[in-house]
Amino acid sequence: MCLLAGNEHEAMAYAKLQNIPRECWFYPRDEKDLLFRSNFYVLVIGSAGMNIPGSMFEKIYSLALQRGAIGRI
Repeated sequence: MCLLAGNEHEAMAYAKLQNIPRECWFYPRDEKDLLFRSNFYVLVIGSAGMNIPGSMFEKIYSLALQRGAIGRI
């Protein structure tokens, strides 16, 4: 599961609140963190996209949706 959040701490707090084990989610720091991953769901939480330009968030979000769909039926 890809947690798009304002920062990794926010993603970690959300996962802990939802009882999601650490090995079941990741926080992409940039688009490079998404390039070699596939078959995952994307959750946008908290202040995601508020600390970066909108175009950068859209790029990461689009790439996450695209990479996450690979290998999913």
